[in-house]
Amino acid sequence: MRTPSAGKTATSWWRAHPIAGVAVALTATVVGFGVVRAVGVEQSVDRARTYWSQPRGETGGLLYVALGDSAAQGVGASRPDKGYVGLVAAQLREATGRPVQVVNLSVSGARVSDVVENQLPRLEGLDPDVVTVAIGGNDVRAYDRDRFAADVDRLTAGLPPGTFVADVPYFMHGRWETDSSEAADIVRRATVASGLTVVPLHDQLRREGLRGMLTQTSGDLFHPNDRGYEIWAAAFWTEVSRSARLSPLGG
Repeated sequence: MRTPSAGKTATSWWRAHPIAGVAVALTATVVGFGVVRAVGVEQSVDRARTYWSQPRGETGGLLYVALGDSAAQGVGASRPDKGYVGLVAAQLREATGRPVQVVNLSVSGARVSDVVENQLPRLEGLDPDVVTVAIGGNDVRAYDRDRFAADVDRLTAGLPPGTFVADVPYFMHGRWETDSSEAADIVRRATVASGLTVVPLHDQLRREGLRGMLTQTSGDLFHPNDRGYEIWAAAFWTEVSRSARLSPLGG
């Protein structure tokens, strides 16, 4: 007796289970699409690094320096300047009517200790009008409370007066939710103690909730997309625009 070929067996299964077959096909399509989008996000790391490897914008006006990780690089956005740093720079230009040059010292994958050791020293010799910092997301992925708190203390102690420091982004993935909330609180306390300005990013993203995760993240479900970075930029701009530093900047 002849054994049915694998092809005939598969065809028979699909005919006998049409609904299950559709579900399998849809699942495979979604997974495949997600993989493609995630690969696209990874490729944007190189694009962002190249883009921010030199100062961007115009000289003769304000100097805006950004510190942080891949979020400051704009990874996940359609273009690096669609990340929150580029958006804040555009808002500075519009609000002050002055040229704005951006020096983006951030590095994808950076943790708080990396900013302290590698990015803060590069501030020396610069005289920025605006400094923003968003860091800590990568620390939450391998969270150690005591080490994180010590690193944050070193960071806030080394930042120039007037720096705008975002607390840690909100994570709604299992234990990361608890860890990110605790980490955000640590950043807020250290920032206030150092006389710097807190950007309440954590609460802003938490209010976006599940909708934010579904509509404001890129293909890897970690980095923001263009809409997500608009939320980040709005959180920063709320604090920058109400700061007393903005009046003399626009004068």
